[in-house]
Amino acid sequence: MRPLRLASLAAIAALSFGISAQAQELPEGKGKAVVRTACSQCHGLDVVTGQPRSREGWTDVVSQMIGNGAVLSDDDFNLVIDYLATNFGPAGQNTPVKGQPASTVPGKSGN
Repeated sequence: MRPLRLASLAAIAALSFGISAQAQELPEGKGKAVVRTACSQCHGLDVVTGQPRSREGWTDVVSQMIGNGAVLSDDDFNLVIDYLATNFGPAGQNTPVKGQPASTVPGKSGN
């Protein structure tokens, strides 16, 4: 029975790894590669995907990460903030939904 237990543990570990890897997939969009590279140097992407924030919140967090040693150019900083705010903003915030212009976001006028 011992080999069966080891096989079961191995299967559980493989499933856990698969779920973890899937949870760390980032939505497509301009800035995805920079976010993946910059953020995953110090922590898993689940830290990013599991914490919705406003644009201001993401600006504060990314600024803090730079203070902790993350390296981003000014252009990449803005790209990362745009990507994170668009894809990981809090529910109900007037952040454009992926691929949707801001003018079609409920509560936002096109003017």
